[in-house]
Amino acid sequence: MNGVKYSYFSAERSGKVHFHYSALLNGKSVARPKENCGNACTIHNPKNNSIEWYWVDKEENIRWLREYRNYDDIDWSGTIEDNKLPLKENLKSKHWLARGYTNTGLIFPEIHDNCMWFSNNYYKIFKKFFECDYLLHPDILLGYWGYTKADKKGLNLSECLLKDIRPMHVDLDYSIDQIKKRKNVIVYKEDIRRMARSWFLGGGQMIDMDYETYYNNISLRINEARIYPTCMQIALDRYDIPYEMWSLDKGDYSMFGFDKNLDRYVTEGTDTILKTEHHNKVEGWVDRYIEEFNEV
Repeated sequence: MNGVKYSYFSAERSGKVHFHYSALLNGKSVARPKENCGNACTIHNPKNNSIEWYWVDKEENIRWLREYRNYDDIDWSGTIEDNKLPLKENLKSKHWLARGYTNTGLIFPEIHDNCMWFSNNYYKIFKKFFECDYLLHPDILLGYWGYTKADKKGLNLSECLLKDIRPMHVDLDYSIDQIKKRKNVIVYKEDIRRMARSWFLGGGQMIDMDYETYYNNISLRINEARIYPTCMQIALDRYDIPYEMWSLDKGDYSMFGFDKNLDRYVTEGTDTILKTEHHNKVEGWVDRYIEEFNEV
C-alpha cells in the first residue's frame, strides 16, 4: 500500500462499514468523526492496537478516551455476521469490533450522556482526524452539518452543500488545505434496488407509525441520499478540491490502495434496524419505490 491518505465522501448507508473494515483489514487507521450522539469521533488504529474517542461534552470541554484493542486476530466473518444482528443481540457479540459499531454510547454511556449534539468547538480537534489514513464523513470537517433525512425537521445536508451553508464553525482554510492533500473519493450507487432495500431495512425506526408513513419517510431519505454525490461534487468544486467518482457496485477497491479485500456485498444487511416481523414488507416497498422514483 502507498502512503496516500484517503477521504470517503458518501451519503448514509453507502458502503461505510465495508470501507471501514477493509481499511482495518489492511492495517490502516480510520477516523469516523460522526456518531449517533453528535460531535464525537471514533478512531480505530491497528498500528498501535488502540481505539480512541474524542468528543465535546455539554460544558464545551474537549474530552478523549483511549483503550487497547487487538486487531491481529479479528474474525472478520464473525464480526460482519454479528453486525447484522438486532441491536440487543449485537451488544452481546464476542467480537469487539461488532459490538455497538454505530452505537458507541450504548457501550460508553459517559460519551453518549455528555456529548454535545452540535458544538462550534469541535474543529479544535480536527488535526487528530486528519492524521488518520482513512477518513469517513469528511464533509463535516468542511463545516457541513445537516440531515440526509428529508422527513426530519431541520436543514437537509443537500441544501447545505448546494448553498454553501456551513452551520458548524471550522477553520475552513485549514480544512481545505488538509483535504487537498488527500485522495478524495465521492461514492455513488448504481443499483438503486439494492440501495432501496438497505434503506428500508436500516434507514429509520418504525415507532408509532403505520406502514404507509414508514414507506413515505424512508422514500424521502433514499431520494436525499441519491442526490448527495452530485451535491458533494458541487461543494468540492467550489473550493477547487480534487476528487474522483467511484461506483459502489462496479468500482475496483484498489482505488483505495487496499491489498486485501472483502467480497463486494459481504457487509450488506449490517446495521439493520427494522424489526424482523416487518421484513416481509420490504420487497414490496422496494418494488413500489422503483416504480415511483425511477428518477430523482
